[in-house]
Amino acid sequence: MVIWLGHGGNACPWDDDVGESALFTTGEGDSDDTDAESILNEPNAEQSTKEAHDLPTGVPFIKSNKAMTTIVDKSGVHTHIIKYCTCPEADTTDIQLFNMGLFPASFIEPKTAFTFDVLNDFLLDNLECGTSAMNYYSKLKRMTTSIFPHLVLDRYRELMRVARQWRKLKLLKWNGFGHEDKEAGTTEDIDANNGSGRETPSWLYTRSLVMDGNFKAEHLHATNPADEVSLMDGRGFMVGDALYKEHLAIAKDAVQQPPRDFQKGERQMNMDYALCEALKLNAEGICRVLTFYDVNCQYHKHLQDRIADSPLLKMHDELEITPASDYGMSMAIKTAAMSDMLPISYKAQPGLTNDRDRTGKSLCRKYKEAMKGVADSNMAFEQLDETADADKVKDWEAQERLAHEQQRHDPTAMDIYEVQLRKAPTRKQQEVRLLMVQGRRPGEVRWRGAATWLAEGLAIEEAQVTLQMDELGNNDMQIMQPDLLILQEDTEEDMDAELRAFEPEKGVIPLPSNLGLEKCVALGIADIADQELTLRQGQVNDALHHIRVHLADKVVIFRKTVRVAKSQALSTRAWAQVHSVDRVVSINASIYSKCRSQLCRLGADDALLKRYQPLTREHLKVSTAVTDPNSRGQRNNVLAWFWSLDVEGDSNSSDWLNEFYRVHWLHAKAMRDRWAEELLLVQHEMDWTCNFLLQKADEWICLGAISKLAQKHGHVAYSERRCKIYQCLFREARDSFNQAKAAWPPV
Repeated sequence: MVIWLGHGGNACPWDDDVGESALFTTGEGDSDDTDAESILNEPNAEQSTKEAHDLPTGVPFIKSNKAMTTIVDKSGVHTHIIKYCTCPEADTTDIQLFNMGLFPASFIEPKTAFTFDVLNDFLLDNLECGTSAMNYYSKLKRMTTSIFPHLVLDRYRELMRVARQWRKLKLLKWNGFGHEDKEAGTTEDIDANNGSGRETPSWLYTRSLVMDGNFKAEHLHATNPADEVSLMDGRGFMVGDALYKEHLAIAKDAVQQPPRDFQKGERQMNMDYALCEALKLNAEGICRVLTFYDVNCQYHKHLQDRIADSPLLKMHDELEITPASDYGMSMAIKTAAMSDMLPISYKAQPGLTNDRDRTGKSLCRKYKEAMKGVADSNMAFEQLDETADADKVKDWEAQERLAHEQQRHDPTAMDIYEVQLRKAPTRKQQEVRLLMVQGRRPGEVRWRGAATWLAEGLAIEEAQVTLQMDELGNNDMQIMQPDLLILQEDTEEDMDAELRAFEPEKGVIPLPSNLGLEKCVALGIADIADQELTLRQGQVNDALHHIRVHLADKVVIFRKTVRVAKSQALSTRAWAQVHSVDRVVSINASIYSKCRSQLCRLGADDALLKRYQPLTREHLKVSTAVTDPNSRGQRNNVLAWFWSLDVEGDSNSSDWLNEFYRVHWLHAKAMRDRWAEELLLVQHEMDWTCNFLLQKADEWICLGAISKLAQKHGHVAYSERRCKIYQCLFREARDSFNQAKAAWPPV
């Protein structure tokens, strides 16, 4: 088959030789390797003919013939003779291929082309199925010939390059660049609320940015940088390469002494440029920014000074940046935060309708959750607020208001939401202290970061205890006594590896406490054992703190909810809260028991073991003596030993009722306010979604009018199609939102 271009399938009248002798030649002569083709150059190769070629019978392509053009399609890899139009006014060869629905792998003397169908199919497979380019092309080779797939022409590299170009062209097409000459930049601001009359607090328009950097990926450095071509230089989410390199050339990377060892190799000058560029995107009118960065504690200190000293960095003076650390943030949370950063027009492509459908369903689900959260949190807070002393409530409101005013400059102001008792050092505080000591007196390289490694081991142990408690599935309060497994040299032989693989909660972590003090001394890691001993003290303090808080919370629930429940539903909900508290208490009691036994194995002295006494089920019983030691009938009741462990002085003189009521009231109010804000945000998101869809429909109406004046009929049809899509999406979103609001009317 011969493909003629430019004349509707007919031969070009300017072509001098259209006979078979000219079409089927040996292909001898200069090789055109612009497509990086793998051509077999066999010596003494026979002349190719229409009936004979160099592959087994049944293979649907001709190999080693330079007169042939390779065409990659959804149906497989083919070779055909393509004859171009040679008229004086003819388009270039690449444009002639484009007009036939073929994307050339090279724009100068192309010898390989991909059909638009195969490029669309690959992008869809890559998006929905995660298919890599290599696997997709392997599939095409098998579709071409399942018997001889290794003989199929290799066009994997060309597919990689063309797919990137195709993706960019689709992005430009979806955003109307084929209808109007314009620069890729920010979109025009629109009235997001469209006169909805809703409250618009400033926090609604806070930009959230998640920052991270990797400056050690040497394998990503191009072998030949001059050959690299950027498709999105300075557009989309990519910074301009020229200005970025100019910034790096003049910027000075200030090295600061971090307050703790984060073991990071990130450079501030790179992140400064990325942050400033990100804040230029659709930031008109935004005055508040929240940044998440694992080294924000040191990165943010002199950010404004570095920006002021640079002629290339710029940031609005009125922009207020609130730094937050994502140290320890899970990948799921990071992914969610990153997803929320993307503009809605970006997230909608290429599965526009499907993604929009998910967006509508997600907002309806969030609206339902917000309405239920508002109702439940209002009820819980009102019941607590009605029974509280009015004077104390005024004092608590003043504390809350002051904390919110000071939190930006003094994060410790938010400590009012914790029980205000002098606490023993936590595990995290002990870890930080050990790291600081190590920083002042650095030891051997192999011991650096040991405190963090030990802390991770303790956290894994706590997760094992939680998993074991969940396996028990018993809501009754209990203490799971630790079943210590001591690491021996023959442990691996005695344990069934297959069973152990399915019981992670029983795995033994190679901590010094599990090895034993004597073995640690023999191995020369006694100092590591001392560090674990310090961290274990913080761990038992944490466990006892959680036990105290939740036991007191249980008493408050009993007195303020269970006893005054006016309905069966409210009583059931209150008892569910009680069982949830019991579970947390049981888990922390088990963690404490396990940790205390490890203190013994680490050689803790008698004074320390006397301070941390054994914990029994009797200690976990609560009464009104916890919340009100002066109430009638409590004269002979004695609080368990751990109630006075963290208190400066004698805990019996503390007013537990006031303290825990205060914390409980603040938490209940914070929960109520949080759900109210969530509901307001979801309502605004519904309005923004509908307004965005209408605005996009209007954009395509304007683009269609421009194309009609230019008599581009295909462009007009495409504009009408895109406009109709956005109009349908708007109606579907509006109807689904109205149904959700009707099912959950505001209370």
